[in-house]
Amino acid sequence: MAEKYESTVISDDMDFRGTLDSDHAVTVEGRFAGTLIARGRVQVVSGASVEANVSARELDLEGSLQGNVLHADSVVLHPTAKLTGDVHCTQLEIQRGAKLTGTTVMK
Repeated sequence: MAEKYESTVISDDMDFRGTLDSDHAVTVEGRFAGTLIARGRVQVVSGASVEANVSARELDLEGSLQGNVLHADSVVLHPTAKLTGDVHCTQLEIQRGAKLTGTTVMK
């Protein structure tokens, strides 16, 4: 039997405020404010905005994030990404055009 892929999506017409704690992947296409914890991958698409502290296995940022990345194994900032906050991660990839304002701690 094929493995079931589970994901939570904050669609582009949503404005979510609060705490989201997921065992699976999270995709933000709209607006999110609060605390975001995911034991899977977090993707913030281009045009989406997050004002939150984030903990995730992977963070794939194309939109904007204002807040700290408290823990991630892998962080990728795509050319359209804008991150304002501190980043604590194992691996960091910053693509040409991405903007990062804050400190970075890699372990």
